Amino acid sequence: MDIHAAVGGDQGLSQRQIDAALLRTDASMLPMREQLALEYSDRVSATPVDVPDEFFDKLRAAFSEVEIVELTSHIAHENYNAKSNRPLRVEPNDFCPIPPPAVKD
Repeated sequence: MDIHAAVGGDQGLSQRQIDAALLRTDASMLPMREQLALEYSDRVSATPVDVPDEFFDKLRAAFSEVEIVELTSHIAHENYNAKSNRPLRVEPNDFCPIPPPAVKD
């Protein structure tokens, strides 16, 4: 998240938006599409994956098929990074002053 928060800040995201994306604050201040994308990310990242038909219908109403495929691909890639970086104790590169979420023991 370190590099993503830094790039997001460079692209104009406010600290409030970054905090909302990191689920440190209420995400309701974000546009509905961003809220849905964050919820989708949480659902795809859950074990087991939890994307019921009702939620997928909401996603389809807000995103095109291509956008859903791209979101899913990016989420899967970030899950891969998390599943390899955290166990190997790969530390952030300090691209951004925002500390990453705490790792649960």
